[in-house]
Amino acid sequence: MKLLSQEMKDEMLKRAEDPEVTERFKGLTIRLIMVATDCPDNEDRQAILILDDGKFTNVEIEVKPAPSDLRTAPFDKTKYDAKVICPYEPLCDLVTEKMSLVAAFGHVKIEGDLPKLMTQVEGFIALLQFIGSLPIEY
Repeated sequence: MKLLSQEMKDEMLKRAEDPEVTERFKGLTIRLIMVATDCPDNEDRQAILILDDGKFTNVEIEVKPAPSDLRTAPFDKTKYDAKVICPYEPLCDLVTEKMSLVAAFGHVKIEGDLPKLMTQVEGFIALLQFIGSLPIEY
């Protein structure tokens, strides 16, 4: 399945019902936008992931031809905690743990409340690992 696709959303929500997954996310409250640029099929993809105490309360996927306004859309810090923008390949490497979070910083643009992200870094990493556990293809 493609990273940040409708298929990924459907699989994520199905797997998120698993008590083991729920336990890993317990306490994670985050309103996150992830944008992957230069995806296969010449697309930009965006996922809005909202978790409240470890439960997904909203997941939205948007796909547009690249380059799109998803790259430059203003970040609304009243609605979201963070926006992560990254080219597709490094983002895939990050979520599949082929690249460390530290190494990813060279490819990733992050907007938003970094202190909030840092206080929840374990939950954020668990979220990235969860996404990486899906059968993501390049």
